[in-house]
Amino acid sequence: MSNKEKHILGFDIGGTKIAVCLGNEKGEIISSERISSIGMPPDKVLQKIAKTGEILLKNANLQKSDLDAIGLGAPGPMDIQAGTISPANMKNWKNIPIKSFLENYYQIDTYFDNDANAAALAEWLFGAGSGVDNMIYLTMSTGIGAGIIAEGHLLRGASGIAGECGHVIIELNGPKCNCGQNGCYEAFCGGRAIAQRMQKELKDQLDHPIIGFAGGNIEKVDMICLEKAVRAKNQYALDLWDEMCLRNAQAMGMFLNIFNPEKLVLGTLAWATGDLFMEPVLKYLPQFAWKQMHSDCKVEVCGLGREIGEYSGIATALYSLYEAGKWNLPWQK
Repeated sequence: MSNKEKHILGFDIGGTKIAVCLGNEKGEIISSERISSIGMPPDKVLQKIAKTGEILLKNANLQKSDLDAIGLGAPGPMDIQAGTISPANMKNWKNIPIKSFLENYYQIDTYFDNDANAAALAEWLFGAGSGVDNMIYLTMSTGIGAGIIAEGHLLRGASGIAGECGHVIIELNGPKCNCGQNGCYEAFCGGRAIAQRMQKELKDQLDHPIIGFAGGNIEKVDMICLEKAVRAKNQYALDLWDEMCLRNAQAMGMFLNIFNPEKLVLGTLAWATGDLFMEPVLKYLPQFAWKQMHSDCKVEVCGLGREIGEYSGIATALYSLYEAGKWNLPWQK
């Protein structure tokens, strides 16, 4: 195994913005750039991200030949074997051959995974999960997903889509989820689902403080409006927030009992709201997990915060190099 410092180009594909990042195996971000993908066809976006990566290399006095790998995280669905992505939140992206495009452009191996797995790898290698063999990372934003590290390896499952923790059923006759099922964890706690619920329940109360926090436009009511109303002690908001925290604890308890992780790392919502979210969730969690499972696991807010996208592509590439025996985990050196 070479002792030369490894350089990685990472890409985080989002619905409107794409992060392009140059980093190394130590988890150091050398440089990064965020570019817009709005209104651009996929082929133009691919050209733009590739050229942006080339500029980052040039600014760091590096050549394409100095790269050891390329990694990227993207919303699903995707076909890992075929090397294509069809992000659900990017309507014009259907079976885009992103792997072969980047490999041909840079003449280096390219690895990719769904955004939840990529974020989990970033938190495992460089964030709150560093050094443990069993960890679950929960994305907690518009939807709820997960990346699962089991016995020191990313759990991918038979079809490569393991980790859809947002779609475990926690209420048999619960609300319709955006995925089509009824009673999903995400249907109770996902940001989009919560926003839809508030818009439905408050449609006849246009003077409600939550709508006020949305500038009077009920269609713009979202989780940020709910948080503000909670902090303002509005009773409707307090009740909804408490219910949401209880449901989060219910689902998390299931994950603790099933996977027995050492760390449960929580993403955007926990990072953005801190103790407002963490205190009630931790209070309710013992109701839903065996005592041993609960005592084995430390529940933490993600360590990388807003920068997790910058790390996710790099972590995906490094993990793939680790699986191929070309890199050691940071705590194994």
